Amino acid sequence: MSAQATLTDTVSPFGTYKVEGLVRYAWKLADHHDLSASLRKRIRALVAHLFKGPYDTEADGLKFRIYPGQNYDDRKILAKGRLPERAEHKLLKPYLAPGSVFVDVGANIGSYALFAAHCGAEVLAVEANPETAAKLRFNLTANGLGKVQLAEVAIGDKAGTLSLWSEPTNCGFATLVEDLTTGEWAGDWSPKDVAVRPLADVVADKGLSRIDVLKVDVEGFEDRVVLPFLRTSDRALWPRVIMLETNCRPHWAEDCTSELEALGYRAAGSTHDNTVFELAS
Repeated sequence: MSAQATLTDTVSPFGTYKVEGLVRYAWKLADHHDLSASLRKRIRALVAHLFKGPYDTEADGLKFRIYPGQNYDDRKILAKGRLPERAEHKLLKPYLAPGSVFVDVGANIGSYALFAAHCGAEVLAVEANPETAAKLRFNLTANGLGKVQLAEVAIGDKAGTLSLWSEPTNCGFATLVEDLTTGEWAGDWSPKDVAVRPLADVVADKGLSRIDVLKVDVEGFEDRVVLPFLRTSDRALWPRVIMLETNCRPHWAEDCTSELEALGYRAAGSTHDNTVFELAS
């Protein structure tokens, strides 16, 4: 596939964009953590310029059309030849079985949603970034796994419109928290207005009567997704398990972890970036 293929293609059938050996080698080099961070960054910028994608590939038996020049998860899939977030998947797998219900808020290109569907779960994938949602929809369709629904909307405490900030080298790292776009994560961020709805409304619209596992990864907005849902929903609808991204917790308006504990959730496992909470019986 040539370096000029940079347009988003959600129409051509899976398999249209083959991954050549040189492409895999280049992205593996760009992901080589034995190199210094500064050298790796320079190599990644060069490789992203030459080999942006799209490319069609499989990881752990799942199909993805990826754009490694534009998204961290795509780069990891191409460089590693497997799904990212393996530690998180290991924590979630015991709760995912045929017939379970998995809600993925901040679904990105589908690495969690497709993993859950592959385990037999019914899935609701929620993605606010329109371009990322289009890529996600393609990946969901390409795999044809069971019952998977997609909601193209941001989740917040009330219905309305907010600015979603995104950065062109990692479209999966989009945020509704403008303060996050400076300091550690400073970059070429730009905003776009997106519709926002409470999670309870989206869940009701999609016809879900229960949630077994809720995963929330929305770059510092997690508290405004989870806490309003728990405070306004019948306890019967509360998820048995919540996986919460915690690496952006300084940007929360409320301490989500202490509030979850007050509501009866207990930490059941953690990784570098995420914590799993289980509702006490």
